Formats: sequence, C-alpha cells, structure tokens
Amino acid sequence: MVDFLTKYFNYITYVFEFFALIVAVFYFKKFKYTSTRVFIFYIAYVMFVELVGISFFYFKSFPITKYLISLNFYSTAWYNLAWLFGSVIFVLYYIQKVLENNTNKWIVRVLNVMFLVIMLSHFLLYPNVFLKEHHPLYQFLGAFSILIACSIYFLEFVNSNKLLNAFSTFSFYALSALLIWWLIITPILFFNIYNTEADWDFANLKRRIFVFANIFMYSCFAIGLIISKPKINK
Repeated sequence: MVDFLTKYFNYITYVFEFFALIVAVFYFKKFKYTSTRVFIFYIAYVMFVELVGISFFYFKSFPITKYLISLNFYSTAWYNLAWLFGSVIFVLYYIQKVLENNTNKWIVRVLNVMFLVIMLSHFLLYPNVFLKEHHPLYQFLGAFSILIACSIYFLEFVNSNKLLNAFSTFSFYALSALLIWWLIITPILFFNIYNTEADWDFANLKRRIFVFANIFMYSCFAIGLIISKPKINK
C-alpha cells in the first residue's frame, strides 16, 4: 500500500484535489452568499494550476504548451511558485473575510500586502529564479504568512461563542487543515537538497509525506463543505 502511494503520489493528489473541487462546485449554491465562496474559488485555482502543470508532462504538443516552453517556461518551478503565490493570497484574503475583529482584519490585510510586495519585488529583481528555481524564500515567506494569519484566526475563534459551533463552521475545517499541512510540509524544505536521484530514500519519504498531507487536507475541505452550515455575510 505504501509503495503504491509512493509510486503514484501525483495521481492520488490529483484525485483528491478533483474530488474537493467537485464537492465545492456541488455545494457552491449553498455558500454563494458567504465568505466560503472565496475558498471555493481558491480550490478551483489550485486545480487550474495543477492542470497547467500536467500539460507540461503529458500535452507537450499542444500549441500553447509549446509556446510557453519556447519562452523558457520548461521548469516545474514556475508553476509550483504560481501555486504557492496564488494560494497564499487567496488564503490570507479568505481569513480576512472570516475575521470579525477590525484590528485582526487590518493585521491580515497588511500581511497580505507585504507578502505581495516582497514576492513581486523578488520576481522583478530575479526573474530567472522565478523561471528555473523554487527559491526557499518563497515557501518560508508563505508559511510564515499563513502561520501568523491562522494563529490570529484561531485566537479570535477560541475567544468567541463560535467555538461551540466549531464542527458546523467551514473555516474551522479549512484553516485547521491548511495550518497542519503547512506545519508538516515546510520543515521538509530544509532538506530539499537531498531530493535527488542519488538519495531515493529521502525522495520516497518526501512523496509519502506529501501524499498523506494532501489526502488529509483535501478530505478536510470536502468534509467541511458537506457538514458545515453557511453563515450569511453581514
């Protein structure tokens, strides 16, 4: 079983991402007038980026894919970065929407702007890094931003009466899953230099950690959408 998960970890992740997207689309009407619709758009964005990435492996003959490859978009680094960049922006915006305290909203908004400015500045100064490398700065900056924003959310959450309805609140499922995912995945990057064909033990361990973390996260998204009750925005 573990060997199967290791060998087909990409495909298994795609299945759970697609499952979360199908659930999100099915329940979109339920959350149409709530902050959860922002998170549904985030799930759709993740699936879109994955599809673009897949095209570079399996649909290289497509005209658009061939054109992007001719522009040096041949490395997996750039769409991994597109996933990270868009994901952090989406999640921080979503957290800002579900917070009720104005000071907390302001802190997360500033955090989002700072993340955006630092990332774009680095893109402009080092465009080759964007095209060819997944610089550790991006991952750690994203992890730091998510950690701070989620901490603010949970501090507000436990100090409110919403704690009594935690299991019927979608943001509780979504942000718990995201926080745990980032806490699991980020430390692996400290050892990413070992992720080569010369060290298959580490490469396979990384795949197993990623696939279990992804299964957990996307399952939480789907379960949260099914179980939670919509709270109409004021």
